[in-house]
Amino acid sequence: MKKNLLIWGTALILVIVAFYVTKNYSNAKSAGTVNQTQSTQSSSSQSLNTADTTSDNKAIDFTLTDLDGKKVSLKDFRGKNVYLNFWATWCPPCRGEMPEIEKVYQQYKDKDFVVLAVDLGEDKNTVQNFIKQNNYNFKVLLDSDQSVATKYNITAIPVSYFIDKDGNVVTKRVGALSEEEMQSYVKQLVGK
Repeated sequence: MKKNLLIWGTALILVIVAFYVTKNYSNAKSAGTVNQTQSTQSSSSQSLNTADTTSDNKAIDFTLTDLDGKKVSLKDFRGKNVYLNFWATWCPPCRGEMPEIEKVYQQYKDKDFVVLAVDLGEDKNTVQNFIKQNNYNFKVLLDSDQSVATKYNITAIPVSYFIDKDGNVVTKRVGALSEEEMQSYVKQLVGK
């Protein structure tokens, strides 16, 4: 009986800690510098203002390493529509939306569309094992020091950016997306 109580108590504490970390993990790192309003989001898209990106709504360029050890820059995908997703393996909502991201990727990958899934702060082996275990095929990048997350003012995950062929951020969404929501945002990009 005590063993079951201990297990359930530990599980509850881990869930609370995971929720807290998901909501607040970068606040200490960027205290005083985050100029982003946090609010819960409805299923509608959030139009971006200049506080969310650079002054002309251009996506902020970055260079990260992929799971094969290659350097990848956002600017490498100019001329393609980009679904930029910030996530981590320990984040339940992130894990929950990954199968839908894979479906959308498979549907649009031949239409000048790419998914860049940016993992925050985890080691390569953890991320690589998760991706292999789930047979995901989109490009995964490692933001080990969370410097790109800081540039994008990421304070909770998952966060999705939909970037057009010219490098403009068209939509930003905080929180997990359904496949239908992803489809609508991608169709806006691909239909341009």
